[in-house]
Amino acid sequence: MKKWVVIIGGILFILILAVAGGGYLWVQHSIKKSLPQISGEVALGGFGEDIEILRDIYGVPHIYAKNEPDLYFAVGYAMAQDRLWQMDFYRRLGQGRLSEVLGEDLVKVDRYFRMIAASGMKREIPDALAFLLKSFADGVNAYLKTHPGRLPIEFTVLRYKPEPWTNDDYLAILKVVNWGLSSGWKVDPAAAKVLEKVGAERFREAFPAEPDDAPRIIPGKTKALAELLAPLSEATLLAAKVTCFSTPAASNNWVVAGKKSVTGKPILSNDPHLMLSNPSFWWEVHLVCPTLNVSGVAIPGVPGIPSGHNLHVAWGVTNVMVDDVDFYIEKINPENPRQYWLKDHWEEMKVIEETIRVKGQEPVKTEILITRHGPIVTDLREGSKKDALSARWAFTECLQPAKAGYLLAKANDVEGVKEALRYWELPCQNFVFADTKGNIGYWCCAAIPIRPKGDGLLPVSGWTDEYEWMGYVPFEERPHMINPNEGFIATANNKVIDDYPFYISHYWEPMDRVTRIRLMLNAKEKLSVDDFKQMQQDVYSLLASEMAPKMIKVLEERFANREGQEAKGILSRWDFVMDKDSVGACLFEVTFRKMIENIFKDELGEELFREYLQTPSFMPRAMRMMVRRGSSHWFDNIDTPENETMDDVIALSLKQTFSELRKVIGSDMKKWTWGKIHTVTFEHSLGKKKLLAWIFNLGPFPVGGSHLTVNMKKYSYENPYHVEHGVSERIIVDLSNIGGSLRVLPTGESGHIGSPHHQDQIDLYLGGRYHPDWTDRHEVEKNKEAVLILKPKSQ
Repeated sequence: MKKWVVIIGGILFILILAVAGGGYLWVQHSIKKSLPQISGEVALGGFGEDIEILRDIYGVPHIYAKNEPDLYFAVGYAMAQDRLWQMDFYRRLGQGRLSEVLGEDLVKVDRYFRMIAASGMKREIPDALAFLLKSFADGVNAYLKTHPGRLPIEFTVLRYKPEPWTNDDYLAILKVVNWGLSSGWKVDPAAAKVLEKVGAERFREAFPAEPDDAPRIIPGKTKALAELLAPLSEATLLAAKVTCFSTPAASNNWVVAGKKSVTGKPILSNDPHLMLSNPSFWWEVHLVCPTLNVSGVAIPGVPGIPSGHNLHVAWGVTNVMVDDVDFYIEKINPENPRQYWLKDHWEEMKVIEETIRVKGQEPVKTEILITRHGPIVTDLREGSKKDALSARWAFTECLQPAKAGYLLAKANDVEGVKEALRYWELPCQNFVFADTKGNIGYWCCAAIPIRPKGDGLLPVSGWTDEYEWMGYVPFEERPHMINPNEGFIATANNKVIDDYPFYISHYWEPMDRVTRIRLMLNAKEKLSVDDFKQMQQDVYSLLASEMAPKMIKVLEERFANREGQEAKGILSRWDFVMDKDSVGACLFEVTFRKMIENIFKDELGEELFREYLQTPSFMPRAMRMMVRRGSSHWFDNIDTPENETMDDVIALSLKQTFSELRKVIGSDMKKWTWGKIHTVTFEHSLGKKKLLAWIFNLGPFPVGGSHLTVNMKKYSYENPYHVEHGVSERIIVDLSNIGGSLRVLPTGESGHIGSPHHQDQIDLYLGGRYHPDWTDRHEVEKNKEAVLILKPKSQ
């Protein structure tokens, strides 16, 4: 009997190996087949004259065309070569059509993205620029037509083919980007629930930016907000999981004038922070024709350069964190749920019928109801039919960046940049910029609603005119400065300005990054490119410098055992640098995360606590203020008879830290290094499925940093300590030597997992290094890997 068990077991093992081997060979064949042609000649229709696409040794395309329409045609073609799946995924996400290819799990996400912009959007662009979007779409479609059997492996796995690209498809992708940059969709519902759950006093501590006299309108006759908001919160969290914007996006940029530079010319730095995905969020490109020569990064599916430079100017962006969405409480007619109360009468809602196609199942039909403010975001089929919430979002009303991006690429000085930015309203960005003449500048380019009352953080009454927006802040009145006396400008999603007549936001990121950047900028009289490199890699934690001494005090007073004294010694010697090899960093950050849970979870409960964890700009601010004060109503655990203090919370959190790290790493505290538990995996959209993760994901890699360091490596507070968000690209431009600019992506230029440029920048990125951003034709030729000539079919 044993003999037969062994034989059968051996046969099954061989079959598994054969299946696995066959699967591996199939994957390898599909990967190889999908790689694009990057050398030789290709005859295509849709453009006028020969185009050269030179790929450098990092796979970055340098596109040389004889006119602008041909240039943007080639941008579409080359972008499709590298990122076709990514482009199609985000197009479908923005259109609300992922269920068609990924199944019923995405139905709620599809409805959500159809709903949030159901009021419409500004699609018009100047007639003179219509060619740009048409040429780009023609280039994408030229690639689709010539590669029907050579699509990226993702299409093979999901068994579908991408549809032709249209001139307006970039808008679906910009919808996702604008939503991801808009904190209100995630923060406002959580804030309303926290207020309702714990009351005004604790709310002010949990959301410390909220002024005492701000209105908090929760009408007594309405259904509980927590119940009203539950479906919206669920859909928002689902949407966040499939985008590059699981948390509100943050970034750094700074620029120094010639008087602060060793070269005598400005130096500019930019590192936007987004989800660390595979492929990288950004796509590198260099564009040349007789009217422009511009290099930088683009969003796959969108033909523009939001961060980069030409031969005369450089620019970089960070999220303004503007509050551009408000929620309104609408009184619903109990006799007719398609009517809502407006002043003195029942107003009819607009009804949009949507059909969501679902892979392998019957289509799902749904209705979206539109008020004067925007779509109803709560489900009238569930709960109270007397009240609902609608949302007004600036994205549906303001300019898209087509004209601004086109003019920006051609600007010759800061005045040209200023003129271009006049047309930039969305996505809301802090631009810093510089020119070769030595000028530097900043402009807040955002659609800032003018509110006559209220600040947008909490839902307000929709049945009066008290809270109706009165347009948007004009370009000239948005915060800005040119050539400040300080000699530098830095932004890190911090508060833009004091004593400003218009409300911008309460969503500012904590002070840590911008304070640290300013300290480093002031540390030297003149700075170099090497200084900028060190600044971008900086992982010093200001919060740790404030809070670690409190932990040391508790260890001194309450932990007499060997483990406590060893931890005290380590933290006492620690320099507050969140290095991946640091034990002090690990002890601090794990204790900090435990403190968050021990402070907030008992009052909020499991579900609402998880939602509060999704407001990372508020939580560290709240913690800092509580710890500085040394007292808080939140410190007391409502589940115990004792009245806990801050030291009690720290002591409990330290005990939990020791227990967790012993279990995860072992009993030797010297081995409790931060990088052992703080790791990044560059996750693909399909890599969320375990069976596909081994094919599509890259990592894990140990990393340093934290949410609050300049070199941001943020783990989800809900899922510690797996990094999901951080520096999504780095750029340094020395205006005295633009051809010597530097850049790096987290993974690589190509989205094809079999490409040599799929992950060839990981070591550069993790090691704090860069690759040259060649713009001189001679240097491009010297470092080229391949040359592809696109020839018009008529030739």
